[in-house]
Amino acid sequence: MAITLNSQILGQQIGTSTSYCYLYEPLKLVVTESNLSATKIYVDMTPCSTLSGVPNPTLVKYGEFDLNPGNKLTFDLMKLAQQHHDAGVYKFSDIDEISGESVVSKYKYYFDIYSDVSPKVQVRKLPILGVRSLENFIPTVGQNQPLNEFDFYGITQSGIENKWNMKLLQISLADPTNAGNTFPTISRYTGLGTAPCGGYLIWKSTFGGWMWWGFDLQSKSYSKKYDGNIAVGMFESTQEVDGQPFVPVDYSGISNSYSITLKSLGLTSLELQAVAGINFSPAVYYLKPGSEKMELMRLTSATAPMDSQANGGDFSVSLQSISNTGQNTI
Repeated sequence: MAITLNSQILGQQIGTSTSYCYLYEPLKLVVTESNLSATKIYVDMTPCSTLSGVPNPTLVKYGEFDLNPGNKLTFDLMKLAQQHHDAGVYKFSDIDEISGESVVSKYKYYFDIYSDVSPKVQVRKLPILGVRSLENFIPTVGQNQPLNEFDFYGITQSGIENKWNMKLLQISLADPTNAGNTFPTISRYTGLGTAPCGGYLIWKSTFGGWMWWGFDLQSKSYSKKYDGNIAVGMFESTQEVDGQPFVPVDYSGISNSYSITLKSLGLTSLELQAVAGINFSPAVYYLKPGSEKMELMRLTSATAPMDSQANGGDFSVSLQSISNTGQNTI
């Protein structure tokens, strides 16, 4: 008597050989227990360092499910991995700091599935940090999986590198079955084009890697907020006797922020499809023209209109600063 494992979606890989998957996509496992006396299914989860392959202590019975005898049980392995995953990876101030830990999980996960009467069967996965839409979903995730929209839509690397003289990224996944380091290789090189006069954006792609684009035009606006509300009269005196009239401060401090609107002209229809993915990105960084310093900002809007009757169009993005400045006045 034993349990058998199958993937609910045809083509998704389930096995003892480590394979890739996407952390935020469903990876539903169908468990069949042939022993009718079994009432529980357990999942032990062992996180193994993606850098060294060294296993961490096993999390025993990390998952526990009731089993109706004679019936199959279905649960999502990636829901278990998401609970353990540390999502705080977007701590970059420079292009050179972008690491493999922002592309794949810092842990490979070994799942041991067993019942209260049957032995363990193992599944090994290395999650890519991303999630694809249904129209872009492909069940099998291999080592040559497209890691950004450029790759997915077949936009050649040479076509991108000739646009700007900014630093570009090339990311290659490692063999997930390696015993040691299985972080991706990240190569950096400078493009052969001109400086993007309006600025440069780098953002996390939903395919797991990174995207970028240079802009022709930029407009910048500033906002100011007054904090506190202090009751004052018409004016007061600078001294108790023989002073000069002045208007007192009726607020306790100020805070400032700014927003940026960027526009790139004349993109092809494929380029528009590629950059439209910025709307789903968890992290968007702004770089001033000629700089490699990255500032994380909030994306307030992005427009990449795709008309079946046109062969391209313009790409516009609006960003709001997260880092605010402030001063007290009392």
